[in-house]
Amino acid sequence: MKSYRFLLYWALFLICYMVLTNEVQAAEQESVSYSEHKVIYEGKSFTIQYIEVDLKDPGIKVTPLLAEGGIGHVEEFDQMIRRSGAIAAVNGTFFNAYEQDSGIRYPNGLMIADGRAIHSGINQTLAIGLDKKAVIEHWEMSLKAHVFHEGQNIYSFTPWSVNKYFGAEAHDQVNWYSPEFGKQHIDYPGGSKIVIREGKIVEITEDEAQIPENGAVLFIGHAKGNIEYLLPHLQVGVDIQLEAALQRNTNGQSGSSDWLSAIGVGPKLITAGRIDIDPERDGFNDPKITSLAAVRSFVGINHEGKMVMGTTSAATLSQMGHILLDLGLVEAMNMDGGASSALYVNGKFVRPAGRPLSNAWIVQKLEQPQVQIFVNGQYVHDYRGYINGNTTMAPFRGIFERLEADFEWDNETRTLTAWKDNIQLILRPDDQTAYVNGESVSLDSAPVIIDGHIYIPLRFVTEALGATVEWDSELYRSSIIVP
Repeated sequence: MKSYRFLLYWALFLICYMVLTNEVQAAEQESVSYSEHKVIYEGKSFTIQYIEVDLKDPGIKVTPLLAEGGIGHVEEFDQMIRRSGAIAAVNGTFFNAYEQDSGIRYPNGLMIADGRAIHSGINQTLAIGLDKKAVIEHWEMSLKAHVFHEGQNIYSFTPWSVNKYFGAEAHDQVNWYSPEFGKQHIDYPGGSKIVIREGKIVEITEDEAQIPENGAVLFIGHAKGNIEYLLPHLQVGVDIQLEAALQRNTNGQSGSSDWLSAIGVGPKLITAGRIDIDPERDGFNDPKITSLAAVRSFVGINHEGKMVMGTTSAATLSQMGHILLDLGLVEAMNMDGGASSALYVNGKFVRPAGRPLSNAWIVQKLEQPQVQIFVNGQYVHDYRGYINGNTTMAPFRGIFERLEADFEWDNETRTLTAWKDNIQLILRPDDQTAYVNGESVSLDSAPVIIDGHIYIPLRFVTEALGATVEWDSELYRSSIIVP
């Protein structure tokens, strides 16, 4: 009898598990789906392998992925995918694949991740906006660094690049290096290294400087103009911010912070449902790209607004453009191709790469739906929330700072205290009781510590400190309005 009950319980468990697993897989299938098609064009048969991605899924994140070691390095495509945990991926932008020094195989295209410029450039660009819609446009990234003293912008200047180096002969170069750069120590000769941590200059040295995890190193070549006009404005203790502006061929200007992610490649293939191929306009003149047939990769947008990425069997740019038009894409552009072409989806390397790659364009499935946080209309890129039941949880620091609330963490009593105007708020991790001006309040979800960060119930905390919150269920967006 006991054996029978055990078998019955085990069978019920397996049924429940299979149902749950199928539901999860079905949900993922709705957001990320794979197809393979044969297309006849000009009397030739072409194979298209492609992935469609629903960008509105709050559990989906699309971003550029760099080789281990950062910009300038390369890595096997399969290793990149396993390391990142991606559920789908295509190879990314062109890079110096034939450079003998494996540490300086730099990418050619611009890249944005979480609103930050991680590589500058001028390219046809696929970008994901804060509205979770994709566009493909020609972008030119321009840079401006602003120096602040006591909150006042006292000086601005123009860096040459983000994460590039122009050689020892370029004495007047000014470059911004973030943690994504392959060299973690900036030791280039003939220049000053300005070490920036959390937006503040903490060190100025002629020796090598390490790039902080939460900052950057600014390299300033010792040209006469830089020494006389730029360096005197840079002092330890002043604040400095990098602004990456994007000149767009269709819609004027925007900033990198207006975008979740972007990758610049090209040439363009389709615009507004029509063939739009002009390699010279897009900066290409190599016949291997412009006119010869080769295995190719692409990204695009279909009639439903879904992002599409994939590969084709050997085709010219013109053939691929017409193939993708037949597939229903309304916007499309070429990615790096030939031996670089690679495609991965849901555990399968549909097309393995023929060489190590500098970068890729990947889709990640997050453990919890990602919540966008806006404060007075400004997106908070550095801090993201998640849903716990019916409660949005968010890292406390980003919220308190933007609410202009003072706060203090007592490690001994594990107490987080915040003050704003005449309001005092006390929270403790794993405790569903909060205190507002000494009065106890029961919380739907207790604060928790995840990866060393304290997450707090967003609506309760913001409203307790005098702000209001609006919720957009389509974009999974919490908008905080601070009076």
